Amino acid sequence: MNQELSVPTHDAYPTAQPTPDTLGLGRTSGQRGAEIIAGFRAEQHPSADTLALSRWTGRVTARWFMRMPGSKATMNYLVTRLATLSHLIQETLPPAGDDLTIVDLACGLSPRGLTLARALPHVTVIEIDLPDVVRDKQQRLKQARDVVIPPNIQWLAADLGVVSLGDVLGGRQVNAVCAEGLNPYFSDEKVVAIARHIHASLKPGGVYVCDLPWRNDNNAQGKQVANVYSRQAGVYLCTPKDEAEARQVMLDAGFASVDVYPTAQFADALELPQPIMEFSLFVRARKATV
Repeated sequence: MNQELSVPTHDAYPTAQPTPDTLGLGRTSGQRGAEIIAGFRAEQHPSADTLALSRWTGRVTARWFMRMPGSKATMNYLVTRLATLSHLIQETLPPAGDDLTIVDLACGLSPRGLTLARALPHVTVIEIDLPDVVRDKQQRLKQARDVVIPPNIQWLAADLGVVSLGDVLGGRQVNAVCAEGLNPYFSDEKVVAIARHIHASLKPGGVYVCDLPWRNDNNAQGKQVANVYSRQAGVYLCTPKDEAEARQVMLDAGFASVDVYPTAQFADALELPQPIMEFSLFVRARKATV
């Protein structure tokens, strides 16, 4: 049965702290970032889920971003990130078995959890994000007339900048963890610390799938869009310079093997819109089987 589980509260990490909200998007930078991306998804890919998860302020702000130079490739990047990380999880998840669990960290107002839960009814999907984001997401889904919430999805409210994943899950180990848009807002050292906690919460052979923004100097127009976005959602702190550095982050966290993919690696196979801005490297790190 879908439900919200409570976790201990601690001092908030910066992305979870109330800050000035000039556009009416939310009290925290994490909430504002979630609203903008939800607005874009509703504008570009309207469905019962994306429309229910967005609100008019996010959609209006998204329209404004979509008029900026370089916005098309930037917005296509968001489509790519969502599709690729979902693909990397499903590709490595066992096809069947008892007690299979996926955790989606920093889930925001993304439809991924709903999509995975419907496609994989034998799998438990747990979404985790900041308390304000989780509360708003649940309320919107419950109020939506055309959205059926699958019974195998759960929500947890937590700030992973100050609480470990193991504490949030109560020591439970899972098969896969996805973090879309979580790592950019933490320092390199904090990203490694979070990855270590994720490693500890994975079953042997489990996978951690995430994105790491990288220092690509060829994205002049895309950087303009990203800079404006960061004023609302928060500044990127983790930026590995290349694939080797991104791989080392996960090796330092204890993962046995790490695959790193450029942004457009799966564009053709997943029939993703082009052009795609190369903002991030996508990572799939696997825990040792023994």
